[in-house]
Amino acid sequence: MKKNNSIFKIVSVAFAILFSTSLIAQKDMVQFLAAGKEDANKLAGYYTQPFLNTFGSNMNNGWYSTAAPLKLGRFTISLGLTGSFIPSDEQSFVINPSEYKTITTTGNQPITAPTMFGEKSSPSGVSVKYNDGNTSISHPLNVPEGSGISISPLPLAQFSIGLIKGTEVMLRVFPKLEVKGYKAGYVGVGIKHDVKQWIPFMGKLPFDLSFIGAYTSASLDIVGGEFLMPDVGVSNPNIMDYTTQGLSFTSKAWNANLIISRKFPILTVFGGVRLSGSKTNFGLIGNYPVTILSNPLNPASKVVSHIIDPITLEGSGTQFGINAGFRVKLGIMAIVSEGTFVPGGYSSASFGLNFGFFN
Repeated sequence: MKKNNSIFKIVSVAFAILFSTSLIAQKDMVQFLAAGKEDANKLAGYYTQPFLNTFGSNMNNGWYSTAAPLKLGRFTISLGLTGSFIPSDEQSFVINPSEYKTITTTGNQPITAPTMFGEKSSPSGVSVKYNDGNTSISHPLNVPEGSGISISPLPLAQFSIGLIKGTEVMLRVFPKLEVKGYKAGYVGVGIKHDVKQWIPFMGKLPFDLSFIGAYTSASLDIVGGEFLMPDVGVSNPNIMDYTTQGLSFTSKAWNANLIISRKFPILTVFGGVRLSGSKTNFGLIGNYPVTILSNPLNPASKVVSHIIDPITLEGSGTQFGINAGFRVKLGIMAIVSEGTFVPGGYSSASFGLNFGFFN
């Protein structure tokens, strides 16, 4: 039994590392629910957009460290970390009261707030306005802080094996398991194929040239979190089951690459071009109790209002990048470092260790 518990802990830690930003986002976004479902979705969308866009972008990184496919039967295991850089204009957003039904600001002027990867500070002067058509009263809205870190990270693990005809298959698999209310899965498959062999007169040239394509899918479902409970002492006439609160997260990504590399005694340098795309969906599900005023004339007339499945967000995009890096081989281990420049998109950097039987 202790062994099984240890396995569960290891799995839970792995899930937490893979989806930690999603969990942080859920806890932060419940603060927006005081603004009502429509305005909460707008605020949460601005706040989380850089994460929704970069998670899928990160899954497209780190697939290769050379253009040369592994020879038949040879294999490697890769462990690494990748991170996408958040542009400065996506580290904050503007809360303009004219865009919302319930949001007001000091002087009714736009206020700048951090996104998830913005400054670790919370703006003041943002309020939620309750009204009954004749009178209104406002209460401060607690806008979440940013993380203070402008990099969106993701760990990577991959198994690669060489097949026939200059072909290599790459796998990233974390089976979809359920552990104490957590359901998470991560699977990716890629293929590398030597295209130089099909081009006349290129066989003896001192470099490798390959096409690489990959597809990845990740998901996380959490139920029973009870992230938001009714305020103490507030009337709750319609008590509901708050254990239904949870998170639903899915991300799918694809990439196509043409890469070239040159091998030296212990060093391999590589570079290429990449077209990639991704789509990420994020949602808060379940029943969430939000305190509102039943009578704006009486600040003490607080009651619980319930919002069901309050947040539904999506991020998607396609981008073109230029990639370059190097690999230093030390026996059965290799150190890999690379970077991808994406004009107008999310540039990134990756670092990893490879173990196995190299060419």
